Amino acid sequence: MTSLTRETLHDLAGRKSFERGLDYLGRVTGLLHRDDSVTATVSGTRRYRVRLDTGTRFSWDCDCPWAQEGNCCKHVVAVALVHLYEQEHGPTAPAAPDVEAHLRSLDRDELLALLLAEADRSPALSLDLQVRAAASAGDTAALRTLLEGALRLTSPVPWEQAADYARAVHSAVDAVGLLASSDRAEEAVELSGLLHTLTEDAEDMVEDPEGEVLAALEHLRDPTGP
Repeated sequence: MTSLTRETLHDLAGRKSFERGLDYLGRVTGLLHRDDSVTATVSGTRRYRVRLDTGTRFSWDCDCPWAQEGNCCKHVVAVALVHLYEQEHGPTAPAAPDVEAHLRSLDRDELLALLLAEADRSPALSLDLQVRAAASAGDTAALRTLLEGALRLTSPVPWEQAADYARAVHSAVDAVGLLASSDRAEEAVELSGLLHTLTEDAEDMVEDPEGEVLAALEHLRDPTGP
């Protein structure tokens, strides 16, 4: 079993990511712990959420593309090192609020209102929900309209919008899967072809310093991949 130590962290991340993680120590904020887990935010080109499981077997999750491929990234290194330092020297991070317990305490209408309010604030979440609703209903005309609006590129996309574009690609891939799993294989194939057409210039037109769009395009090319 692999426990969290500075040495095992170095072995898991490799020298390059470990050293880059050292440069990110001052960018770790919002460190919270709950039972055998730690969560925090790391600010880089954008803000990334990191979760560490620090029980008998150390594991991690970060929403950056490098970590999504299974690698121990610089963001994980930074959070882990801050956690180890605080364990040894204090102060310890405060306990994280029990979000799951809070959500379970809400009734259906309260949960729905919460989700809809968040969708109003988040264009990416709103698109994801609309795409799922259209796919579940088999409304391929609405799907085409939604995804053409989100993915068709007519001008370069700056890096600030790369994450939203990547998420739209992931939502589109999920829609294909929903169609395929509901006995609409022909529509799923047609939609997949449309997505490849819409995104064929994405690597050239989207500024993607963190590799988020590239990871999304790989998901499109291989939906069954990791």
